[in-house]
Amino acid sequence: MPFHKVIDKRHHEVNAVIGGRAPSLYEMPERLVAAMLVNILGGPASNSLLNKELREKHGWVYGIECSYTQYADTGIVAITFGCDKPNLPACQETIDKILTRLREVPLTQAQLKSYRKQLLGQLAIGAESGEAQCLSMGKSMLSWGRIMSPDETRTALEAITPEDIRAMAGRLFSPDNLNSLIYL
Repeated sequence: MPFHKVIDKRHHEVNAVIGGRAPSLYEMPERLVAAMLVNILGGPASNSLLNKELREKHGWVYGIECSYTQYADTGIVAITFGCDKPNLPACQETIDKILTRLREVPLTQAQLKSYRKQLLGQLAIGAESGEAQCLSMGKSMLSWGRIMSPDETRTALEAITPEDIRAMAGRLFSPDNLNSLIYL
């Protein structure tokens, strides 16, 4: 059952997390669709949907991101942000509008192509870090007994359709799947 909890900690800013269940480490290709969706929504780039709207356009949040953590039997998706107390209702309403749009309206092919190109670029930059590469390869070997090549990764990401993204948004961000914890 989803929960929505607000705790007054008498802080000067709000710290919030909204999230729910997501595909596990072994759910392929769902986990790649979820990873792409999370990157579109709140990845490290300043053009992520949440960052553009809440931080860049309105200046309501100190920071906002979306993360996806995969475990053997489940996964977790989480949107985290910090804002001033008066901005909380506008932030919640805007996040809800963005999630609703992703659940109901598929991306265009052009949008998906642009987001895919960005994610592949981020993966290429991440591959330059030897430590990150070794950790990723070790995780792959322990989880699947093999390492997915860059070409296999590209092919899998190119197979993702706008409808796949919309369906995953419906799965991850349906009101029945979302929980929230807000510290005031």
